[in-house]
Amino acid sequence: MRRGLVALSLLSLMVLAGCLSPTTAGWGTGDGEVKVDFTTDSVSATSSLGDDKETFDELVPIGCNAGDDSQTLNYGGAPITFTGYMAASEIYTSHDELNGAGDLDLTVTTSVAIKSMTMKEAAAVDGEQIPRVQVKDWTLPLYPETGAGNIDLDEVDMDSDSEWFVLGLIPTSENILNGMGALGEWHQPIQIEGYLLDTNNTTSVGGSVGLFSTMHEVDNNCEMKIGTQNMESVYLVVTAINLQDSVITSSGDSSNEWVLGDVPFLGRGGFITFFLIVGLGGAVGMFILSNIAVSKGATHSMEILVGKKAMASVSKVKSDMKKAKSEGMTTSKQRNAKARKDAVTEAKKSGNKPPKRVDDASDGLVGFDLDSALQSGSNDSNASEFGSKGSSVVATSEAQSIASQSSSASRGSSQSKSKTTVSSANVAAPTTTRSSVVSNTEPAPSKRSHFSSAVSGNSTPREEPKKKVVKKRATKKAQQPKAEPWGEQEQSSNTFEEEEDFSDFSL
Repeated sequence: MRRGLVALSLLSLMVLAGCLSPTTAGWGTGDGEVKVDFTTDSVSATSSLGDDKETFDELVPIGCNAGDDSQTLNYGGAPITFTGYMAASEIYTSHDELNGAGDLDLTVTTSVAIKSMTMKEAAAVDGEQIPRVQVKDWTLPLYPETGAGNIDLDEVDMDSDSEWFVLGLIPTSENILNGMGALGEWHQPIQIEGYLLDTNNTTSVGGSVGLFSTMHEVDNNCEMKIGTQNMESVYLVVTAINLQDSVITSSGDSSNEWVLGDVPFLGRGGFITFFLIVGLGGAVGMFILSNIAVSKGATHSMEILVGKKAMASVSKVKSDMKKAKSEGMTTSKQRNAKARKDAVTEAKKSGNKPPKRVDDASDGLVGFDLDSALQSGSNDSNASEFGSKGSSVVATSEAQSIASQSSSASRGSSQSKSKTTVSSANVAAPTTTRSSVVSNTEPAPSKRSHFSSAVSGNSTPREEPKKKVVKKRATKKAQQPKAEPWGEQEQSSNTFEEEEDFSDFSL
């Protein structure tokens, strides 16, 4: 799994290689920008890549005498070519003057290290033949510091087996500057065309025609040869760059022009088409496939839970519903909605206020016709609803008869209790006391009855009979001896009765 992810990541990086270009300096005279005015007769450059803005006016391009076989360098002429395998590069957006960068270093926007060979040989480099350069520091465009690798540029000398170019590239146009973004990709065949620079000062980093003629040679095709030191380090005003499958020109008008975002093999348009088809199309396809997989998994789980027969029944119900719908059948919900709509329309036509719409809660009873249920009434004419506000309990005739019997029994018991209370009050009242108090004894609480006892055909509650009021006549209080305590009097009366019971033995 991990190997597959690594391979996919590498493939993505290869495809997106043209879209991931490093940042280059800007074209112009502002901060972080460089501008070059080039002709085959003179060169002037303005750079703001250093600490301050620098201008170089006294520059003369040196090219190749292509018209004769002298194989010499001369002012103007044809551009010189540098061909080989690019092993390392450095793209500058600024230069560090504190660490030694100066003079024409400030006009360089890119430096490259190229192993000298033909384009055909460079395209065939593979495996262990690939020159690998580890760059430690490249502050000075013509003198990189390299380390471990199969090639150490610091160690290249006359005894080395390979020949190298180290070029400080100066763009001649904005298109060349932007195209140098392609040099951010190492390990590729390359051919760079341009002119050397004569600064009219032999002590300068540049040089003069005489100095260059003694140090450098070109062949019949104006290709630079390598000297005895196996290393050539020069500034080059670039007029064109030839890659393996594209070119970079000063005008940018070539049919095979390299542009930022160009993707190998596919091209820009091909990559966009590939992204739309594979990216978006693949995402939509995966979404559809995932939905199908989830649906199949749910169907399989349902078959395990309810069985195949139940699943077949459900499928038949669904097919019947679809068939009924296709034949024009409607549900009760749809019929109710249509009836309400017709009622509203009819009310509007007649000028009446449309009926109030039923709450949405009634719509949840699918298959239950509420209007028909309200219009049909009960079969039992004597049945009555318990309560009048939203109750669903119905009292039948049997419940009403039981309720009436219970009500009459409770009234009889309450009357008997009231009579008993009155009589006991008359007996207990002493006849010798004068009183004008009217006795209103409260009735005993009646027993609680079943809820059905409260149901009756008549909605008005029955009134309880008023209890009779017993009035006592006031009498004058006669002078009598002091009454004994109630406890002693009761005790004596009891004793007398007992003696009377056991004194007659004639029975």
